[in-house]
Amino acid sequence: PGNQPLYEHTLMPTPMRGRFTPGELADAELAEPFTFTKGLRTLRTPARLAPLLSPARFGTLLFDLEADPAQERPLLDDAVELRMARLLVAELRAADAPADQYLRLGLPERPDLVTEEHLLATRQHDAGEPARRPAPRPEEFPAARLDLTTPLAELLAHPAAAEALRDRVPGLLDTELLTVLRTASVLQLHAVTGQPDRPALDALAARLATLFPMDSPATV
Repeated sequence: PGNQPLYEHTLMPTPMRGRFTPGELADAELAEPFTFTKGLRTLRTPARLAPLLSPARFGTLLFDLEADPAQERPLLDDAVELRMARLLVAELRAADAPADQYLRLGLPERPDLVTEEHLLATRQHDAGEPARRPAPRPEEFPAARLDLTTPLAELLAHPAAAEALRDRVPGLLDTELLTVLRTASVLQLHAVTGQPDRPALDALAARLATLFPMDSPATV
């Protein structure tokens, strides 16, 4: 769940939508060159984590994309998983992945050392069950002028709604994720990430209904 150890290696300390912050650079160090960096060392910094997008809650899942393009029927086939895990290690080696990537994935650094003890799909099968349940629908929650279907950007423009979001979806307001999801609603965020969970959804919906009843203006 912690997705560690995980680092970013770069010669230009900027993610997709901004610059690294001083805090993110505080623990930066120079890493040894990769085979593809022409002898240059890269800047290595601890990666920023996005808990809302963590796949750990699903466990390990394996799909046959030709037979199941919608990814609705996870495979439980040790032989197939073993083959795929060995192929993954081979590709990591071909890409000159750093040693910490193997530690993060719990895999050895050579394909021939991958064995049945490294397989996880069967052991973690139950973890993916919540993802196969239908997403909540808007009519399951109280309606309000600002509610779970309101775009996040509109909710965040209102201080009271933003504070309610901060209480119920910790970390959302402090991550780069917002630049991607500003036009999405809380319900859409839940459908993609599973967060906030259903109790938090209910609590947030009730709070918004109290703050912004249907017969009141939702002004900033």
